[in-house]
Amino acid sequence: MPKKIILTLFSLILVCCGGAAGFLYYLIVVNPGPEIELANIRRILSKESHVFYEDGKTRLGAFFEENHRQYVKYEQIPQDFINALVAAEDDQFFRHYGFDPVSIIRAAIKNFKAGRVVQGGSTLTQQTAKNLFKRSGRSYQAKLKELLFALKLEYWYTKEQIFEFYANQFYVSGNGHGLGVAARYYFDKKVEDLSLNECIYIAGSVKKPNDYNPFIKKSEKAAKIAVKEGKKRSNYVLDRMYELKMLSPQRYRQELKKQTKFKNGTVGFRHDPVMEMVRQAMAQPEITEALERQGISNVATAGIRIITSIDKDLQDFSLQMLRHELSGIDIRLNGYDRSKVQETLNNLDYKGDDKVLPGAFLFGEVESIKGSIKKPNIVVNLGSKRGKGTIDREGLTRAWFEYAKWSRNKWAKPEKQDLIKLLAQLKPGDKVWVSVASVGDSGVMLTLEKYPAVQGGAIVLHHGSIKAMTGGVENRFFNRAIDAKRTMGSSFKPFLYAAAIQLGWNAADILTNKRNVFVFQNQPYYPRPDHKIKNHRVSMSWAGVHSENVASIWLAYHLCDQLNAKQFREVAAKLGFTPRVIDGRPEPYRTYKIRIRDRYGIQVNDQVLRKAAFKQAVKKLETDFIFEGLDQDYQLLVNMNYGLGFKKFAGYISRELGSKKLTSRQRNELWFRRSLLYGNFLALASRMAELDRFREMVEGNIDDYFLESDDGAGLYYDYYQDRYVFGSAKIGENLQRVYTSGVQERLFALLPSEREDFWKKISLDDMVSAGAVKMVTAQMETEYAQLAGSEPYSFETLAAVDDFRVMVGLNYLVALAREMGVVSEMEPVLSFPLGSNAVSLYETTRIYEGLATGKINFIGKAAEGNSGASLAIIKKIESSDGEVLYSPVINTRRIFSKKTSLQVSHILENIIKFGTGRYADRMTVIHPAEDSSKDFAGMELKMPLLGKTGTANNYTNASFFGFLPGVNAAGDGVNLNNGYVIGVYAGYDKNEAMRKGSNKIAGSSGALPTWTGIVNHLIKKDGYAEKLNPVDLSFNGLTISREGHGQVNLKVDADLGGRIVLPMEEVSETARYSPSIMTFTTEDLGGVMVKERNFEPFWKVGQR
Repeated sequence: MPKKIILTLFSLILVCCGGAAGFLYYLIVVNPGPEIELANIRRILSKESHVFYEDGKTRLGAFFEENHRQYVKYEQIPQDFINALVAAEDDQFFRHYGFDPVSIIRAAIKNFKAGRVVQGGSTLTQQTAKNLFKRSGRSYQAKLKELLFALKLEYWYTKEQIFEFYANQFYVSGNGHGLGVAARYYFDKKVEDLSLNECIYIAGSVKKPNDYNPFIKKSEKAAKIAVKEGKKRSNYVLDRMYELKMLSPQRYRQELKKQTKFKNGTVGFRHDPVMEMVRQAMAQPEITEALERQGISNVATAGIRIITSIDKDLQDFSLQMLRHELSGIDIRLNGYDRSKVQETLNNLDYKGDDKVLPGAFLFGEVESIKGSIKKPNIVVNLGSKRGKGTIDREGLTRAWFEYAKWSRNKWAKPEKQDLIKLLAQLKPGDKVWVSVASVGDSGVMLTLEKYPAVQGGAIVLHHGSIKAMTGGVENRFFNRAIDAKRTMGSSFKPFLYAAAIQLGWNAADILTNKRNVFVFQNQPYYPRPDHKIKNHRVSMSWAGVHSENVASIWLAYHLCDQLNAKQFREVAAKLGFTPRVIDGRPEPYRTYKIRIRDRYGIQVNDQVLRKAAFKQAVKKLETDFIFEGLDQDYQLLVNMNYGLGFKKFAGYISRELGSKKLTSRQRNELWFRRSLLYGNFLALASRMAELDRFREMVEGNIDDYFLESDDGAGLYYDYYQDRYVFGSAKIGENLQRVYTSGVQERLFALLPSEREDFWKKISLDDMVSAGAVKMVTAQMETEYAQLAGSEPYSFETLAAVDDFRVMVGLNYLVALAREMGVVSEMEPVLSFPLGSNAVSLYETTRIYEGLATGKINFIGKAAEGNSGASLAIIKKIESSDGEVLYSPVINTRRIFSKKTSLQVSHILENIIKFGTGRYADRMTVIHPAEDSSKDFAGMELKMPLLGKTGTANNYTNASFFGFLPGVNAAGDGVNLNNGYVIGVYAGYDKNEAMRKGSNKIAGSSGALPTWTGIVNHLIKKDGYAEKLNPVDLSFNGLTISREGHGQVNLKVDADLGGRIVLPMEEVSETARYSPSIMTFTTEDLGGVMVKERNFEPFWKVGQR
């Protein structure tokens, strides 16, 4: 009986095996399916992945087009590459029948131990099958399906053909696929010219090309890591080749020592910034992993649809606007010189736009110049396929206006003679660059442009996604909107104000706006205004309105002044400036001292402690000064420099003044700087000592001719103000020298108690009273004794040292910028608010998203730690049948509290209304469309906007960043939750100064017009007029709707630096052009204004 059962079972097994074999034979040999046909495989290898604009319909481009494929036949493949790939991926490739049982068993054991699929045993044939026919995951079922396709390949094709398929389908970054593209991309070579070292690198990188590709990395450090990892992988392949006896010992040792030398060849889309960014996005792990989960391990053969966030209409207009403005700027700076223009155009390898459409910029040739000055008619031949166009007087207007400014000055109005001179620069046969103004029944009307040397960029963001991005005049090769690092000038001032409000300041606080010297790390800094200073004391809001350099530097220097001891310690700790705790143990004092001293350059010695004691003494004596009626003295002392090192600084200036190469302007500036060094406390203390000696002489009846002084100091009487001044004869006019005898006579007439008051009231150097200096000196000794009694590098002592406090403040600015997505290198320098750090247009624009809304939108899960720019251009990725394979996650992070954001956004609104952004306010008016049903009759709807100009030092860069609010759902106003943030810059690539005579290209003239044009286009395109409700607006006007958080909108005196008018008076938000500051204040019982101060650093805000 058992024998029968065994025989029966054996028979069943044989039948099943035979059936399975027969079924496999049917699937592999008899009916393999159309997928395995050579025509289908070639179709897969030639698949394209199309890229679309935001609408998902309009084609932007495609990856893996014919020009991004270089099919290589097996006979063309170097033997070194064949050996390297086989050694790296499948050393039994030429022996097995499509699968390797040993590798499968080894992988199965590892997967069993792991409890999941962690390793595959795929052969090159299986990998080829997976890439060609797709695999829906890493399940065993999917692996069996892949194995079946591998067996089909093995039956129907030779090993050489299978290898050829594989060699032409592996992914090479976003540029293309296959060995031919890889050779050109990595080494700029033909396949047959590849060296063994290069073959090994390519073979080793076929599975994870992005890990070893230095060209796609965003930093030099990341590129070096990629090269290092690539070398490790190459060494592994080299070792395998040696083990398989593919290399001789000598050749192995030679190759082991070699470093791979890369040379990036021209393959792909680097000429198109948008396509290049899509390529970079496709290399991001977030996308590759998402596609891998959908069974797509090779983008090259997937045929996916990539839909970007780019709005085609907005993109085209932004480029048109930028080109037009850069053309005008170049004429204003360099004129329109015929010979130079012809030389430039003859040397260009750029062909211009393809089609004759409104807004297109084309190259042509002047065919004829006819008509009169009043009615010029210039016919331009645009080419055999494009026909002809005409430049009339209107088409010459912009160039004419700019030419007049270049020819004379920036205030010049165009005259007839200017147009005659401009037309003299045009001759029949000349090449010209023109823009298409209109295409209609009257023909193609053109505008004369000048191909500019000045470059620029523009970018538009909406909820973090890039809606438009122009990387320069040609908008190819170098993407200036993303990759250019520029000094963005004063556009960083609102960033400083936002940080200050986080650290306890108030938008209504008064800042010192008087020129001064700021000493940091023993280096003097003399910030200069870019305009005449009208007010020496300005509110923070008005410092932004008039872009006050000095006030902003003063604020940066005093950034931590509103923090109490506990708050300052928290900020310092968060930034790494307090003793660390490692494994539960506090950092030793000596280690902390070395770190603070050597890494940050903070020096603490006796003189530094005395300087700290001076600051503390003045602060503690505030009440005493008020009680003594010395309020004016206190105000002077609290803003006075201590003077440490000032004699040395004055010596530096004296040496500079000795140069004969100085211009009169430079010499005057140096004299002024030296004068700033005189008014300091150490100088007053020295003068006080001289006064004490003078008093001794008076009381000892000694003639003051014997008084020793470097500048012949003495006592003077001011007849006009009935006061005494002790100092040099250079103090001022209307002063009469008083000698000891004269003083004795005066003292004789006074009571003993009055005599002491006489000496206290004497003004030292016509600045501060002797009594005030005595008070400070005495208190200083107490403060110094306390400081000197502690360790010099204890945190408590450092917290009183200016350099340390300033360093903490500046590092807070750097940390805040990092929190807002800035990855460019940033230095903690005093010129930070003047935009001295070079950053990208994209980074700064995103900062303004945070300043306007209080939030930053980070695109993608891995957006932290990098700029996330490439993912910000992806809307979604679909399969060929419409299935969504990937859509980026938008992580919204609040950076500023709602109260901080409210104050900062109002500062930015004030800048547009009253300051450097007035052009935008004047030029942005909402008009309903001609066929609109809305009635805005009699209403001038000026669009509320936020923004700030930026002008780099010496006019090397002009920028403007700002925010266009979105329309409320009810149409009764606009809001900051659904708007657009726009950034624009203009400047030479080599950072040359944009100035010629009186023509100086600042942010307001070089970037703001482009910005305003884009804003107006968005208003029209998004139908703002149609969304707004004229009934509501007729009562309240068009205003920004803000949440109520207890804010008050207080009237200010614009002529007095934007100081709040007292008693406080609220201004309606509908009275938009009444100067005001929106802030948080209350009144105490005595009717005195009390400003609200909040401690809300970004890490506290982010926790809410």
